Amino acid sequence: MSPTLLERWNPLTPLALAVFLVVATFAGPQPWSPIVALIVALGLAAASGVGGRVLWVTVGVGLPTFALLFVMNGVVAPPDAAPFVERLRLTYPPLRDALLVATRLAASVSALAWVIAGIPPRRLTSALAQRGLPSWAAYVVVASLEAVPLARRRAREVLEAQRCRGLRVGKGIGGRLRTLVPMAGPLIVSLVTETEERALALEARGFVPGRRRTALAPIPDRAGERLTRTMLWTATVALIGWSVIRWARSM
Repeated sequence: MSPTLLERWNPLTPLALAVFLVVATFAGPQPWSPIVALIVALGLAAASGVGGRVLWVTVGVGLPTFALLFVMNGVVAPPDAAPFVERLRLTYPPLRDALLVATRLAASVSALAWVIAGIPPRRLTSALAQRGLPSWAAYVVVASLEAVPLARRRAREVLEAQRCRGLRVGKGIGGRLRTLVPMAGPLIVSLVTETEERALALEARGFVPGRRRTALAPIPDRAGERLTRTMLWTATVALIGWSVIRWARSM
């Protein structure tokens, strides 16, 4: 099986590209920059094998944002007495503004979700550690990225254990809420125990915040990717500077 796009790259390269897409979404020419960034992010996610997951997250964030903004500004409190059919046109300011904000948010979420869903957290932190990231910061990054998957896995384990003990999972929202009561205690205790085990493992391995880690299997970093990252970071800084200058001139 051939490696995916993210497996062939050093993790720092897609990270730099994701940051560039997020900055371009807000600092680039509007409204085309968010649209282009969204298309590029979804295309990269599809090429990396995580297109479905990224699309699900993007739609789950962008669609409710658009609906909420449009209902609040264009339907509940319209700025004028325009008929309802007129409010559905792209020339209607609340609809246009809601689309722009939702597209910006969707593009940012898809760019970051592509990196989070496609790169294993430990591989990303290993690449950051090779570039000089302190060991304590690497641990904070990997622990943050693994917090939600760990909690979900622990919740499934607790639920299966409770089912083995005769717990009946009710149907509907009410039944699921009643199921949370016997699950909350064991889940919290297991998460606290996991944190203690990690602390003991770090202490047993001689974890010292001021020391630099040595990678057992260094992640390759080709010269072409380093040049690409330099160009991406330069373009990111240039976009930020251009938006600041444009904002200062408009004052």
